[in-house]
Order: sequence, then C-alpha cells, then structure tokens
Amino acid sequence: MASSTLRSRTQAGEGVLPIDTLYEILIRLPVKDLCRLRAVCRPWRSLLSDPQFIAAHATRHRRPLIVAGHDKSFRDDGILCDIIDLSGRVIKQIIRSTEDEWLISTQRNLACIAKGTSKSCQLLNLVTGDRFSLPEGLSQEHTPRKLDFMNYRASVALGQVASTGEFKLLRVIDNAFFSSRYMQLCEVFTFGGSGDARWRGKKAAQDRVDMSPLSRVVIDGVVYFLLDEDLINRQVLPKGIASFDLLTEEWRSILRGPVSIPAYYSNLSLAALNGSLVLVHCMLHVSMDLWFLVDTEKNLWVRKHTVEINLSIHDEFLAHPLVILKNGSIVTYIGSRGLLRIYNPRINTYTDVAEMGSRVGIGLYTGNLLSIANDAI
Repeated sequence: MASSTLRSRTQAGEGVLPIDTLYEILIRLPVKDLCRLRAVCRPWRSLLSDPQFIAAHATRHRRPLIVAGHDKSFRDDGILCDIIDLSGRVIKQIIRSTEDEWLISTQRNLACIAKGTSKSCQLLNLVTGDRFSLPEGLSQEHTPRKLDFMNYRASVALGQVASTGEFKLLRVIDNAFFSSRYMQLCEVFTFGGSGDARWRGKKAAQDRVDMSPLSRVVIDGVVYFLLDEDLINRQVLPKGIASFDLLTEEWRSILRGPVSIPAYYSNLSLAALNGSLVLVHCMLHVSMDLWFLVDTEKNLWVRKHTVEINLSIHDEFLAHPLVILKNGSIVTYIGSRGLLRIYNPRINTYTDVAEMGSRVGIGLYTGNLLSIANDAI
C-alpha cells in the first residue's frame, strides 16, 4: 500500500486510478517497464521514486541481476556496462563518459571504473550518476618507494564494511616490469569518510598475491586473493589464499586451499556464491569443481558441485560461476564463448540463455535498479 506521505501528495484528483490501486498494479511490473512509466505523469513518477515503493518492489522481485562491463577491444559501442536479467535481457545500460573507461567491479550502487589503466580509477554512483576520482600516485607512506614503482600496475577491490556501512577500496600495487624483484605495496581508501580523503599505506601481505581479476573476490568486507603461483613460501601450498579485513585494515593468516586439488593456479579462480568463499577448479574443457570454505579456522573445504562445461579443446577455457539460484541451478559465464549459461545439477543439463560476447568486471548486481535516476543511464 502507498505510504501516507505519498498519498497526501497525489490526492488532488490527478490521474484516474486511486493511488492505492495504482500501487498494487505497478508493484507487479518488472523494473525495466517501471523506469519507462516514470515519464507518464508526475503522480506516477512520484510513486515510482518513493523509497517505500522501491523497497517493496525490491522485496517482491528478488531474481538476480548481473552487471557486465563491455570489452572495448571486442565491441566499441560507447557502453560502459549492461545490467541484465537471467534471460539475457538488458535492463539498463550505463554510458561511458570517456573513451578509455572500463569496469573493474561493483558494490551495491557503486561501480569502480578504470580510466585507461588501473593506476587511474573513479567511483561511479549508479543512482545519482555522480563520479568521484580517486587520487593517483602512491600514498604518502609509500612516497619513498616511488622510484621502485614509477611504472606500476594495481589490483583494486571495492567492498563495504558491514558494521559501519563504509565503502573502502583496497589496492595492491606491483612493479609493472620487475614484479619479482620488489615486495608488493598495499593501500586503503575510505569513500565518504571524514577527514583527509587519500590513499593510506598499509602493511603488505606476507606473500605475493595474484593480480588477475578472477583471483580476487570481496565477501562481507573481506578481500580474498589467490597467492602468486611463483611465490617463494611453498609451505602455504596447496593453493594458498590471502585475505584482507577492510574493517581492521589488516591481513589475516594465509588460508590453505583444498589439499586434494592437483592443479596449476592458472586453472583456479575465486568466487562469492551466496555469501560463501568458493575456490573454482577448472578441469581441462570438461567441468569445474566448486569448493566451498565451510570452516575458516580448520581450513575445511567441501566440494559441493561439479558443473559440466563440455567445451571444445579449441576453446580457451574461461568459465566462472556467478550465483546459485533457489532451485539449485548454477548461473555461469562462459567467457571463451561469451555465453550466459544455467546448469541444472539435478538432471545434469545446461541451457545457454544468452550470447553476451566478451565481458569484463562481470558479477552480481546488488544495488537497486529502480532507484537509478534516468539521467544516470
């Protein structure tokens, strides 16, 4: 039912239907249709922009949505990213502001965007369209190391601290040409925090972390990284995982991966599935095992799913799980073919639901689409 505040704003005889009747009709419609209906008249726009309506609509329509960045090298169409449903239908498109933008990741309604390289980043508020440029260059604490890192690359992760609601970014900095010669640097930035908004130098991880996008994931305010395959400390093998707590801004102890995996790191990636840390083990072109961390203190992993892939040996094997649905089906992005695929483990079958092409920064969208302003699209 419409809120009393909204009802009082729309009782002046505007429109044909009573506001409560209109509410019950509109709340049943998908979000893409509602965004278009905002243009019908002021009462409808007022209703569809009301926070209580937005919250009620989000509760009613809980189907997962996926955010997928456009790969400019594959398709240069001026689009930064799409937000799509599980049928592959595009719900929203976000336009690039400059030619060299690409999506790193999203967290709620915030998107982390690289401007040309990972050395230059912005935060984009998908609700308001506001952009915030992050400081470039090394932190004050790491300025003495600038000669060692004149040419560097960065692995950037965006997360939210549950207890405070703060959004924080972690970046791990590596020498772009002589990575094995120097220890990686670690820096943190608090978005919207009080005081001086700057990167703050922190203690580096005890071992080198892998810099590739699928080797990191953020879950409940903790950033997880696969360790670098060429690390020196072999005692953490098999398949060590570093983790950084965004609340305390400290590295935790190294996690050991599943002992039974005889895999190269190139066959491994990390995923967040329904709130759990998952180690993804791709086996040739046939399948991938999903290992769930069920006990952090005991380093206990359980293989809960084996997802059939069945790609040709000529395909470059790049597959990554995105979400497990309520019925147990697993939504997967098959990067080597640009497919969105849903696998049903009960009957061991899969359905290719959409051809998406090559994508970057792909993951679940956890913000509220209905709250996105029209001028932010």
